[in-house]
Amino acid sequence: GIEQRLGEQLPFDATFKNEEGNAVRLGDYFKSGRPAILAFVYYECPMLCNQVLNGLSGSLKGMSLDPGKDYDVVAVSFDARENEKRDLAANKKASYVERFGRPGTEVGWHFLTGDQTAIDAATKAAGFTYEWDAKSNQFAHASGIMIVTPDGKLSRYFYGIDYAPKDVKFALIESADKK
Repeated sequence: GIEQRLGEQLPFDATFKNEEGNAVRLGDYFKSGRPAILAFVYYECPMLCNQVLNGLSGSLKGMSLDPGKDYDVVAVSFDARENEKRDLAANKKASYVERFGRPGTEVGWHFLTGDQTAIDAATKAAGFTYEWDAKSNQFAHASGIMIVTPDGKLSRYFYGIDYAPKDVKFALIESADKK
């Protein structure tokens, strides 16, 4: 499930790999002074995670704001096994940047993988829980996105796979003002 932790600070020192395979700190994505949309997914998810990302990209298309200029999108894989799968995050990013279809916005899309320690720190701070289901051979998890202020505090949660563009836009605007 997802337990709202409004005002909780994300662990800026948690180290992940970006889509290029470089080590990055979660805090690196907040140096721009922009708010961010945070999505916990795993890239090889057979169903729900793609629906979260599809819903997110559809919502963002309906807004006049642009990733990389007005906000950032940070997708974090909660499957530590994906940290060792070369090009997985890069391919996921490429497909969603293409789906979004606004040239120049690729600088605002970030797809991260990490080890279990970094994943645990980030998911715990955000109140996102999941567990491996051996019977179905996949993770059991909830779906949603989080809006994060420029200083890394959780400011809004949206559940499910469809997010009204107007609601996300206003949440980003409020978050930019650290509300």
